[in-house]
Amino acid sequence: MPKNYPSFLHSQEGEETELPLTYTGSPWQLFASDVRLFFANILYIPFIFLPLYPWPSGPLDELYPTWANMIDIALHCFLFVVQLSFLISLPLLIIYPVSIYVLYIAIVLILNALVCFHFNRGIPAEGLRSTDDEYSQQWESHDDEAWIFLNGICVGKHWLQSNVDRLSRNFHRPVVGVHNKTYGVVFDLVQCLIQRALLYATSDIRDCYVKVKKALYQPGVKKVVLILHSQGGIEGGMILDWLLDEVPQDLLQILEVYTFGCLANHFSNPSRGIASPGSSAKQSSAGETADQRAIPHIEHYANAYDFASRWGVLAFTKKKVQNHLESRFMGKVFVNPRAGHQLNQHYLDSIFPLDSAGRFTREPVEGDFMDMKSCAETDDCTPDLMHIGRSAQEATLEGQGRDGLSKYASVKENSGEVEKMCHVSRLWQYRNGGCPKSSP
Repeated sequence: MPKNYPSFLHSQEGEETELPLTYTGSPWQLFASDVRLFFANILYIPFIFLPLYPWPSGPLDELYPTWANMIDIALHCFLFVVQLSFLISLPLLIIYPVSIYVLYIAIVLILNALVCFHFNRGIPAEGLRSTDDEYSQQWESHDDEAWIFLNGICVGKHWLQSNVDRLSRNFHRPVVGVHNKTYGVVFDLVQCLIQRALLYATSDIRDCYVKVKKALYQPGVKKVVLILHSQGGIEGGMILDWLLDEVPQDLLQILEVYTFGCLANHFSNPSRGIASPGSSAKQSSAGETADQRAIPHIEHYANAYDFASRWGVLAFTKKKVQNHLESRFMGKVFVNPRAGHQLNQHYLDSIFPLDSAGRFTREPVEGDFMDMKSCAETDDCTPDLMHIGRSAQEATLEGQGRDGLSKYASVKENSGEVEKMCHVSRLWQYRNGGCPKSSP
């Protein structure tokens, strides 16, 4: 069981590794490890869509009962049944002649493509933009910023538009949505396995990479913010790898990355200091610190009961993962003790709730995630999601090792050191058109 309190994890240090990193290992080894991790968390799959209620953002919430939402949900349910039955039937029907077997596969795939055409059609090549003209005309201009969003599994045009509109409402900035096409929840999860094990780059990864790179090189742009959800985290991690390969360091310094329910198995962010990490030289003659990162700000937001988070960010921010591989998952991690995977309804409604008018992100009130004490864990591993209800003293005693937890909120609270989540979240400072005044 996940813990029933929030937690905050500092970024990994990126020290020298003794074993292969997750994404550099054998593809078959990675695939086998992912399959085991999948089945270890299989009971959490229903929480991709649960809870069904409430709907604080009204029609912008994915499960709110509008006609468009109900049609999308009904089609996804249909695809789930068809795809699951199809995969189960494949080994059972192998006794039939090859021609019949191939014809059966072709019919199912064609039917799947026809249904998914409803989700994936009509999206312009330049991406979807916010339709909140009534509100956006009143916002302060941020022409020197570029905000780009890459969606996750099961998202068609309608839900992508809702995601883009909801993000724009929170941050009072125009957001461009790059569409990661959906092929149904089962086939999307299979695609996630392939992308993670083989580093397979689909067309939306290449499209988003080009868009981010153009924004970084565009004259007058001083900040590029990349927001990723779910499978978009896998794709965003690959995009970062490409950017780190060829984009000059001064341009990477204007890039910031924020993920929700991230399914990636790695997130790279090497040190660009003159001295290597762990070196006794804390600062160079040029004033550059040894732990300066190529990308200055990366934050991950994860729901503890979310299947995608448990299969992704919460598994791979551990020092060591399955199959004798080491993890490299850079960036702060904010763990919300709740369920759900939908971006608007389960993440933004909880972390960045709108006011009663639906126009501004409200200040945190008691019970909001951003009002909670940050359970700051100074080590580089995730919370132990298999234990709950332990006292702070027990947790601290168990957490003295390298892969354990070293500090809990209740311990720090007694010393007066505990900060609220909103104080350590950089993304929170962008709400309602704001700009970060510090670097939390």
